[in-house]
Formats: sequence, structure tokens, C-alpha cells
Amino acid sequence: MLESHTNAIEQVLLAQSRAAQNAGHPNLRGGPREWFIRQFLESHLPTNLEIGQGEIIDENTSPAPSQNEYRNQVDIVVYRRDLPKIQYSKDNNAYFAEGVISTIESKSKLTKTELEKACQASNRHKNLTRNKPLHTFGEISDQILTYVVAYDGPKNISTVSNWLNVINQGQNIDIPKQLDMIIVLGKGTIWKINKFPAIPISDVRDGHSWAFVQQDKGNLYLLFTHFLSWCSFITSPPDTTGYASNLFFQEYNTF
Repeated sequence: MLESHTNAIEQVLLAQSRAAQNAGHPNLRGGPREWFIRQFLESHLPTNLEIGQGEIIDENTSPAPSQNEYRNQVDIVVYRRDLPKIQYSKDNNAYFAEGVISTIESKSKLTKTELEKACQASNRHKNLTRNKPLHTFGEISDQILTYVVAYDGPKNISTVSNWLNVINQGQNIDIPKQLDMIIVLGKGTIWKINKFPAIPISDVRDGHSWAFVQQDKGNLYLLFTHFLSWCSFITSPPDTTGYASNLFFQEYNTF
């Protein structure tokens, strides 16, 4: 049921994205990002979470930084409603790191340059200080979870995995500070193995931290089941990791 449901939504999002490409100006092609937020995130995440955009701050954040110290503007912030935020304008906020569950970068087409920017943002966000709130229900992760969701990208998801390796080496980003999941709808998914324990992979080679799978469907399903793996820490529902533990891939790769 869940897999069939998310597969149908994945196909709808891809179709909407293709339709938006007919627009005569790039600024009119931003619909897919809004559809992803409204039709998937807002309708499937728990009601004690909100979806917003803006920047993320911690106790060490300085006001009015210089240009070379600008903070990342995040496309999509998944934030706890029971914690405060700072509002700059109707649609832009500053979110306290303690209340940020995850960030999601939405890309019309994933390129190496776009992936590199997302990796840099992930490193910055995972380095933020996250003090445990005085009044909290459940546990919070030591780090913010970071995702990339793209509507198009290379034909083979292995190309993205190769980019990721090159970016890691060039930027010298520690693996724990890297992206947790990269999804190219209709193409495949990459995930950090130790952040998705519901999918057991027993033959991981030494030095391999990610797994990837090439598939034309099931990618939104992987994203949703990954959400379920951390939702239990903020809403304390029954254990839902079983949805992902039954996943089976005829062929997957690690790197």
C-alpha cells in the first residue's frame, strides 16, 4: 500500500515537472518545488512539524555577517512547531538549530555543481551546535539530517555517486557531515548506510559509507521510509521502521 501510494506520487511529480518545462521563462518553472512541498511533504509529515524556508542559526551565530560568511538560504526546512523561530518576512525565517529536523534541497536538475553546493551546506548545518531544548518530547539527533531531491539528473545514479566521491576528496568533508540521502526521481537514490539502519546491508566493504540503487520508481518511497526512521524520535509513535526493513533490491551498490 505505502509503496504503491508513493510510487504514484513520484510519477505525478515527474509529470508535473515535465509540464512546467514548457513555460517560456525560467522563473515560471518553479512549480515542481511547490508541488513537492504541498502535495507530498505537507500532506505526509506529522502535524507537529512545519515546512518553511530561510536560514538556520545556533547559539554562536553572529548578526549581519560579511559576504564571505553568509549563511545558507535553505529551500526547505522541516521544523518542530513547539519551538520558536525568528520571522524576517512572511515566507522567510531564522530557525533555531535545536528545532530543525532536516533540510531538503530541491533541484530541477542535479549537476555536479549543484551537488557540491548541497554538500557544502550539509557540512555547515551539521556543524551547528544543537543544545537539547528545556522542554522536549523524545530525543533529538546530534546533527540535522540533510537531503537532496532532484527532478532530473544523470542517466545513471552511479554518476552521482562518483561526483560525491570527488567532492568529498576535494573539499575534505568528514563523512558524518555529508548528505544523508540524494534522490533523483525516476532515476535512483543514494543513502548513507549508517543513517538508514532499517535497510540492512551485510556486505559493506571497508571504507564504504553509502549505498545506491538505480530504479525508475521507489525513490519517493525510500525518502518517506527514511522519514519514518526519525519521526519516532519526535512524535513517539509505535515503531515504524518495519516498513523499510522489508525492502529488497535485486541489485544495489556501495561506495
